[in-house]
Amino acid sequence: MKTKTLLSVLLGGIVASAILVSSTTTAERSIAQTPMEAAEGYFDAIIAKDKEGMMFYAKDTNYLDEKSREEGYREDLKTNPTSSYEIVGSKQINSNEFELSVILNYSGEGYKHTPPLPYKVFKSENSWKVLVEPLEINTLTGDVKKGMPIYKWQYTDS
Repeated sequence: MKTKTLLSVLLGGIVASAILVSSTTTAERSIAQTPMEAAEGYFDAIIAKDKEGMMFYAKDTNYLDEKSREEGYREDLKTNPTSSYEIVGSKQINSNEFELSVILNYSGEGYKHTPPLPYKVFKSENSWKVLVEPLEINTLTGDVKKGMPIYKWQYTDS
């Protein structure tokens, strides 16, 4: 009889813990009600090295599917340690779209920060999302232009 009671208490504790963890995770990633909530959620996720948060708050045209996107984010978070960001400009295009200029600061050696990078934030169904598009950054001049999606890159042996 004591074994059944102990087992019931343990199972109850496990279920309660699972519910608590689930509700805590959901609370951290609430649906973005404004463009700035989406932007802050996305860039805060980059700093926290939280690929799931990045995927939640953004649509990324660099990747063909969610699996390659997740793998790409995992690698990028290892090699590009972003320490902070600054939103230096915002402009409303229409009721469903905003443009942002964002500077990313890095904690690694060498390249310390980006020039202002263009991002769009758009209304997607019932929330806002950051549109991440491929960019080409000239680190010498600070020029930024539209780049090629990662899935189209071709590597050659030279």
